[in-house]
Amino acid sequence: MDANPSTPPNAAQVTGILLWSLLPCLAIWVGVYIIGSAVWAYFLYHGLCLLPAIIWGRTLWQESLRLPTPKQLALLFLLAIFFSTVAVGGYELIGRKLLSDEQTLLLMKQQGWFGNLFWPISIYAVVVNPVVEELFWRGVVLNAVDAIKFPVKHFGIIWSSLVYAAFHYGIFRLVLFPGYAEVGIFVLALYGAFLAIVYRKTGSIITTAITHGLLTDTAALMLMLDLFRRHPNFM
Repeated sequence: MDANPSTPPNAAQVTGILLWSLLPCLAIWVGVYIIGSAVWAYFLYHGLCLLPAIIWGRTLWQESLRLPTPKQLALLFLLAIFFSTVAVGGYELIGRKLLSDEQTLLLMKQQGWFGNLFWPISIYAVVVNPVVEELFWRGVVLNAVDAIKFPVKHFGIIWSSLVYAAFHYGIFRLVLFPGYAEVGIFVLALYGAFLAIVYRKTGSIITTAITHGLLTDTAALMLMLDLFRRHPNFM
């Protein structure tokens, strides 16, 4: 497929994007459950699912390559500190009701997210992952779906947020106790909608990617470091 920069995607192309947005669920399942490698999961997810669509749909997001304002950056850094503090503090209070430290550490070790690969994978997850994900989920999927008038109001936000959350289910069910994976998906869908609103309000895919990286991916890294602090022998 080759996008035409002068016209928005037609109904057939949008249908193709809707179907394509389901592929990450399969990619993560193969990478995590079949191959059992975080590196391969990222390769299948980013390299085979997201990047082709990002390149094809580049005209959908190119105009939103705008830098955040200094005020926005300062606010994001403050929110990141707050969000990471709440995440670590919240886990100290209720984390053991949601998941097992030992099971999480074992899964990380099995997936290769351990030892010498911990920092390379973590830096990739915090820096590259939010950029690629936002270009795909908000830059391509959200913009493409919004180009077609669906009978459901805000269908672009709803679809992009739900499918964005859904591909995480295979990961959540491995570490969270029964019943909590579904709760996590619901919360993540709300977070996807929040990112979509940030994108629409700022008109900047760069601001949205920084928001994503600083708020969730950085918080996830802080949780992992806190996990290793409690279990130093595993690292």
